[in-house]
Amino acid sequence: MNLRFLNASEVDKRNLVAVMILNLGALSWFFIFIFYMEEIFVDLTLNTPQYGNYVGNSLVYGFAIFWSIAMSFIGIRINRRKLLFASLILGIFSTFLLAFVKGPVLTSIVASLMGMSLGLFLPSSMSLVADNTVVQNRGRISGIIILGTFIAAFASMAIYRMLGLDLLGLILILAVVRSISLFAWLIGRFGRPSTIDERKTPLTSAPYREFLFYLCPWVMFTIASSLAHSLIKVAGYGSEVYLGESLRYVFIAVFGLLAGFIADRFGRKQPIIFGLATMGIGYLLLGFNMSDISIDIYYVLSGITWGLFFVVFLAVPGDLSPKILREKFYSLGYILPVTALFALSAIPVENIEEILPPEIIAQIIGGFLFLAMYPVFRAKETLTESKMQERKMKEYIEKLGKTIKESDKNE
Repeated sequence: MNLRFLNASEVDKRNLVAVMILNLGALSWFFIFIFYMEEIFVDLTLNTPQYGNYVGNSLVYGFAIFWSIAMSFIGIRINRRKLLFASLILGIFSTFLLAFVKGPVLTSIVASLMGMSLGLFLPSSMSLVADNTVVQNRGRISGIIILGTFIAAFASMAIYRMLGLDLLGLILILAVVRSISLFAWLIGRFGRPSTIDERKTPLTSAPYREFLFYLCPWVMFTIASSLAHSLIKVAGYGSEVYLGESLRYVFIAVFGLLAGFIADRFGRKQPIIFGLATMGIGYLLLGFNMSDISIDIYYVLSGITWGLFFVVFLAVPGDLSPKILREKFYSLGYILPVTALFALSAIPVENIEEILPPEIIAQIIGGFLFLAMYPVFRAKETLTESKMQERKMKEYIEKLGKTIKESDKNE
């Protein structure tokens, strides 16, 4: 990947590459795991679907939420490098434990450890993205991370399916993917704790208020995306889920990279508005006519939206937060969507058609996605016009210098 656009930036490229690897390993592990989570927990709990589908999921999300909240308060007092390493080892260890547990009790313990490793790791690892980038390039770096994450996730899932591996093979793949983050310690030095002066910096509530405007559509989108899986299964199209999820991962990777360049050129709000409109159209299409084709189209549109949102919400908390509050902002951006997933995983939805037909629910959710644009319009753009102009000027100077060099060579 060409990182030439960083040449004029005040960033440590070695640390930046380390941070990208750190997040890539953790995020790709997370998305592979949640894709197969129901299957894994049902198998480990001795084919007890009710437990596997609800209790196991709830423990992972619940412990991730709890420890993310804890990190938002104590993260500034802990050596970040040591914390990340300890939580990474916990994540790898708990993944390996999946190969040796059977029954609800032991599975519950492992699920809790996996959730704990996520809650401790992600807020700090994500805040390092902001610490090692400048605002003009943060979107593109986030896009590269998302591209790498979903290439790794898609490739791992393809290997699992093509080789016809069993549950043990899937667990080994998950452990290997989680271990990718270990390479970050071989490359960079990060995690320097804040100074006493930084801790005493006076803080205002304005950044929190602006961040809430961005969080509203993020939470609404997460709920909508999670409900789609249940609606499609209830409507009798469960066989389309695997194909659709695979398509979604491909489009997340492609549009994640594209979103990074859009966010740095036109601002953070444009990708969010476009993403909500895209997802809203996908839901309205499901509500109008739920079929194999409309479901595949929905998953493609969902992948486009996920790619746009992942990048923006990896960049926006860093745009709005001072260094001392980075963990809190990334915890908040991580906790609220995961809380929505926790609520949905804990509520049985097999009989959702007894409340309303899936098509009607899809139409209602599509409408709410368009309404979720309102907070975005009210939010302040985190990439200011001066920063956009500064970046454009640097690009112009680089192009001009390149043109002069080429003309000198020709002479």
